Amino acid sequence: MDKLGVPRESKWRGLILYMRSIKDYEFLTPMQRERTQALVMEVLRRRDFSDAAFSQLLQDNEAIINDKWQDRLTDALQDTAQLIRQFQELLQRRRGDVQDLGAMTLETIRTDLPLDKMIADIEGGFKKIEGLLQNDLEAIVTMGLTDGLTKLNNRRALDAFLNRAVSDALGCAETISMIFLDIDHFKKFNDDHGHLVGDQALVAVGSMLQSFGAYQARQSSREVFSARYGGEEFAVILPGVSGKEAAVLAETLRKKIEKYNFLLRDSDGGVLSSGIKITVSAGVAELCGGIGSKPDATLLVKAADTALYRAKNSGRNRVELYSG
Repeated sequence: MDKLGVPRESKWRGLILYMRSIKDYEFLTPMQRERTQALVMEVLRRRDFSDAAFSQLLQDNEAIINDKWQDRLTDALQDTAQLIRQFQELLQRRRGDVQDLGAMTLETIRTDLPLDKMIADIEGGFKKIEGLLQNDLEAIVTMGLTDGLTKLNNRRALDAFLNRAVSDALGCAETISMIFLDIDHFKKFNDDHGHLVGDQALVAVGSMLQSFGAYQARQSSREVFSARYGGEEFAVILPGVSGKEAAVLAETLRKKIEKYNFLLRDSDGGVLSSGIKITVSAGVAELCGGIGSKPDATLLVKAADTALYRAKNSGRNRVELYSG
């Protein structure tokens, strides 16, 4: 570090050594590690070792590390808020049903019906409420596993499915592949067109993933699991599909999305603008003995994420198959 002009003060040397070692931190994405390394190189290039530069470097590094968690926290808070609203709506409906049941019970008791008929009517009312509550329970479970915007499976559902699918694949010595999709330059897309149009784009991509999954399931009789991973990232799990096959399918998806013309609509549904385009980058990975010493769901996700980073770093709007 003497040759690079780094002061002998421990704070500078300690920080630079820490930031250079971040490339080995598995909890960060490849993009975060790359951005951190670029920060270090920029400091060494400028050779500005003032206190102000030190404070700015700390802030920039903290922002990079927190990026992923801030996005996930925002998504989680939005999902929670929507779940609360839906739950409140269910409670309000059932409150009315229970009030109706109470009124019906009192009316039945006041009639001159035979006792057995009276009991049957009251029992029927309670069974109706029981059925409604059972439906509500199923609806709440579904809501907790569904992305509110795209109606795809959410991250919670993906984690649960992936753990089961990987365990089944390893137990049967079968292949399982994963496609990670990321909308290119989505922040700029939102800045250019607004968040409402950005939401429309996310919904459109989600719809195409659902159609893709349904078609592949019919063609191959294999389960295809699609989910919104978070933000502008999507994931597709393909049990029984090799990495090369998954890469071909990912390329089909990429081309389909690239050709799609998004429409900008007003609040009444009228078309304000058409021909808006987006592209996606995709990373593909196959779970096999070559990915780590102990294959598991975490390693599959990490490998697909690494391949996605390579696709984005190689110009975007492309598919990369992981090779360890």
